[in-house]
Amino acid sequence: MVLQKYTDQVLVEHDCGIHYWDDYVYIEIIDPVTGENVPDGEEGEIVITTLVKEGAPLLRFRTHDLSRIIPGTCKCGRCYPRIDVIKGRSDDMFKVRGVNMFPSQVEELLKKVEGTSSEYSITIAHDDDNNKDVMLLTVEGDGKYDFNEMSKKILDLFKSLIGMTPKVIVVPVGTLPRSEKKTKRVIDYRNN
Repeated sequence: MVLQKYTDQVLVEHDCGIHYWDDYVYIEIIDPVTGENVPDGEEGEIVITTLVKEGAPLLRFRTHDLSRIIPGTCKCGRCYPRIDVIKGRSDDMFKVRGVNMFPSQVEELLKKVEGTSSEYSITIAHDDDNNKDVMLLTVEGDGKYDFNEMSKKILDLFKSLIGMTPKVIVVPVGTLPRSEKKTKRVIDYRNN
């Protein structure tokens, strides 16, 4: 009980990454596109190699989870290396006009706008006339708030937090298709 209380206090007090046993597992962070290692502190995909597993070892296993190795020593006093929280998945990542994005970022952004539901869709296409990519974000609104004001707030948040400006459309709840399994949020027409 005393150990648990100390551990909880350290976690709350320092909250500075997740320690891992580097004598049992070797963790690399790589660029998800090139597969090249990135320096400590830089975000990329986690690759794991087990060092003591004999029956079925993992050799450079790509997890598709995105994080970073936190450089330096930890304030809690432990000497094991640390990784940061998982930011998303490399297989969910999409890029529009040079900006990498994840559905989880869009979900977090939409939670900040009152009246939006958890349903949304992203459509990406290439505009040949202007020779640039265009992103359309369709969001469901509950009808209690003005859809134009919601659209403007989403647009402002998107620009300030993610760094690009999509086209935003707010539609009534129930408009977007539902799925029993994992809903496909991003439809990319650029490669078709």
